[in-house]
Amino acid sequence: FNSHHPETTKTAVARNYYKTARDVSSGGEQLEHSLEMVDTLLNKNGYTTPRKFDIPGTTRHKAKRPNRNDVVTLCLPYTTKYDSNRIRNFIKSKNYPITPIFTPGKSLRNILCNSRPLDTNKCTRSNPKLCKVCPKIIKGQCNTKGVVYEVTCFECRGDKSTYIGETSRTLHSRAS
Repeated sequence: FNSHHPETTKTAVARNYYKTARDVSSGGEQLEHSLEMVDTLLNKNGYTTPRKFDIPGTTRHKAKRPNRNDVVTLCLPYTTKYDSNRIRNFIKSKNYPITPIFTPGKSLRNILCNSRPLDTNKCTRSNPKLCKVCPKIIKGQCNTKGVVYEVTCFECRGDKSTYIGETSRTLHSRAS
């Protein structure tokens, strides 16, 4: 009991030792042996009367959560912290069996970049129909290196946003 931890922490540690001894023991004789081991351990650590912490049947129960099979997961795009909290609080206030998960939207990097560009089919001049990039090019070819490109976002509300970038790779490897 000679530590700098708060009194509540030291009490909780002792109670948990006794609770674990009760949970893992298979019978009366084994239980008594386990409790004596806990007594010895706590006596060595400065607990003078360790059995006062052994209060069987006094465990704190957390609020019952609904069975996971009864809960529906709802994936929503993240907008703001304010909106997310309002949705979460509304669901909680109505006691709906819904767990909201807020996912980030697609970033330009997710849309424009490919983490494994060498795994994609390369454009061949003999069959440009297989290429995803060639139909979208106004000037030049998809195998040109060191290009400046402009991407227009049609999903953005209001004005169509544009992104202008430059790459030393081929346009095909950058855009696919």
